[in-house]
Amino acid sequence: MCPRGWCSATTPGSGPARNSTSCGWRLLRSKGDGGHQADLIRSVPSYARSVPIPQAMTPATCAGMISGVESAFTARSSDMHRIRLLATAFGAATLLPLAAIAAPDWPDHLRDDATAFHAAVQASHPGPVDPANPQFAAHLDAGLARALARADGVTDFAGYWWAMREFQAGFDDGHVQLSTNDGAPELPTRWPGFLTRWSGTAHVVATRLDAPDLPPVGARLVACDGIAAEALAADRIGRVRGRWHLEAQRVSHGGRLFLDAGDPWAPPPSHCRFAYAGREKDVALTWRTLDNETLSTHFAATRALHGTTTGVRTPTAGQLWIAAASFDADADADALNTLLRALDDTARVGDARQVVLDLRGNGGGSSHWSREIARRLWGDAALAALPPTESRVDWRVDAANLEAIREFGGMLRAQPDPDAELLHWVEVIDRGMSEALARGDELWRHPVDAEKAAAQVDARPRALGTGVPVYVLADAGCASACLDALDLWLPLGAIHVGGETSADTVYMDIRQQPLPSGLATASIPMKVYRGRSRGHNEPYRPTHAWTGDFADESALSAWIAGLAKTAPEAGAR
Repeated sequence: MCPRGWCSATTPGSGPARNSTSCGWRLLRSKGDGGHQADLIRSVPSYARSVPIPQAMTPATCAGMISGVESAFTARSSDMHRIRLLATAFGAATLLPLAAIAAPDWPDHLRDDATAFHAAVQASHPGPVDPANPQFAAHLDAGLARALARADGVTDFAGYWWAMREFQAGFDDGHVQLSTNDGAPELPTRWPGFLTRWSGTAHVVATRLDAPDLPPVGARLVACDGIAAEALAADRIGRVRGRWHLEAQRVSHGGRLFLDAGDPWAPPPSHCRFAYAGREKDVALTWRTLDNETLSTHFAATRALHGTTTGVRTPTAGQLWIAAASFDADADADALNTLLRALDDTARVGDARQVVLDLRGNGGGSSHWSREIARRLWGDAALAALPPTESRVDWRVDAANLEAIREFGGMLRAQPDPDAELLHWVEVIDRGMSEALARGDELWRHPVDAEKAAAQVDARPRALGTGVPVYVLADAGCASACLDALDLWLPLGAIHVGGETSADTVYMDIRQQPLPSGLATASIPMKVYRGRSRGHNEPYRPTHAWTGDFADESALSAWIAGLAKTAPEAGAR
């Protein structure tokens, strides 16, 4: 739960994940991949105008200075509500005209940043000392060795960036991330005039220019330059995105297969074979520059993800449609509060013969919202009756992690009405980690009884009618706190319909670590869950899969209405 009056978030949208350099604190939503089109669209100052200043440069030589401090969290209490803490202190990001300094030494930038990334993970991430993950340390070292081996061949920002992305993607963890800082160079993007999408079984053409030499929409990719389609996708996308075994990753990022952003270790193919109209045909590819607007339009056509509109509505008689486009505590707080007020109408909820909880495109935020929705449907007694979880939390003991926790606490105390439960949570961690640090411990177990649930001042009765089916409509965009919603709603009796969700690891609560070059910032998880009911990188798969257009709400409504008549397992508790 977010403290009242201060929670906020930024959504990367179609642009790259970048670190804001504005002053003050704000809350960032931790998305699984740091943005849908990160690294491809860059609305940033041209590198011809500015580059990061070397650390040795004195302030007197600076053309400008921007400093900022950022911190963020979403909350989760001991009964498995999500707390995703980001507590960060950024140094100055200073810019200088290109002519005033020497050209960047890209090999050194890669060596320095890869080494610093490795050191931060080694010191702050639970993985290197996690007895349940004995391979982590060797994997970390191998990732650094691979990045350093790339360094001598790096000649530009693209080489630096894709080597770093490969290092980061190797963790297969949506919480271990890299984001570029303001002032980093642009990555021009090219395409061959068409893009493919992952259909669930193959890579098929999704969008194209109107040109006679291009494969038609629906054509299936067979191979390029003698490399089978799936092997090509694993190298060109999975190698630098990670988690390629997840259907959600393929759905979200499959459209990048024919985008070239300068990765020197994945050169664009020159000839591809496509199958369509009962035959196969070779196509020679002509790569051309792709502007941001055209990229946005065509890339959207490759993703079977369509966000909903937050609110409560009745598409058909008796069907109560409760939609949450996100659980973003800043941008969507007004809409979500309006949604909760609508659900306070217990007569309206009680009249429903079927309920749909629509999470299409919901990338997470705060799990506070999913719990409040549950209280208004099933009631507090049903939540209290859920079996207690066996999960436990271990924090990595590290001075930088402790500092992040303390900065977060300072931010809370600066609020006019700080959340008492969160302040207690911070104080418990501060005290426990401080003592563990003094003892030289590597991990610290968060006490199970350290957090007491706040007493409900308005205990809510069940509003749902007896036996009314509740469906959770989710897709590949469901991540972070959206997964937490399913963690809560499914045990209450809801049925997952739609598509397979994204997934997360048991490592979470991230802090941010600026890298020496000033080009990028890494996100480092600080804690590990033990015994979480949902496994490591384990998605939710629907009981009933939707094969149509996720943007067609009318068709979805009719389909789900039919399920209620034919699927007896969908009865609510």
